[in-house]
Amino acid sequence: MAQLDLSLTPEELDRFLEQQRTVRVATVDARGKPHVVPLWFVWIDGTLFVNTTRENLSVRNLEVNRAAAATVDDGETYDDLRGVVLRGRVEEAEHDPRLPDVVGAFSRKYFGGNPPPFTSWRNRLFLKLEPERISSWDFRKMEETRAKRDAARGRSS
Repeated sequence: MAQLDLSLTPEELDRFLEQQRTVRVATVDARGKPHVVPLWFVWIDGTLFVNTTRENLSVRNLEVNRAAAATVDDGETYDDLRGVVLRGRVEEAEHDPRLPDVVGAFSRKYFGGNPPPFTSWRNRLFLKLEPERISSWDFRKMEETRAKRDAARGRSS
């Protein structure tokens, strides 16, 4: 059976990432041991921004190897699962011109429009992942996609 295309469209991907609250970011240390951490994030202009603590294990791993993968997903049942895996290099966002927009988005998404308390938290920094590769899936599309495939083949489901 041919593989079904269940990927999110660019518009669906943007909407999904704007609505979700937690990303799991995977890094590896110098010995190749993986580390995964859940973080809050915002998605702006095709870039994932996270706020984290300087000198934590993920940040130390990124000092050795900037490659990372980030996963956002949801769904309660198999046919309801959807998600995104973003792969790329992670950099500090300190000088990114979008940083004021990022802080504003964090304010709206996580703090009810109030200023994020990042300045009062110790050793905070923003990181950004500009994806080199994006994989996505939406199993809610399975039935409709199968029906379209079968119709294109000239048979009913």
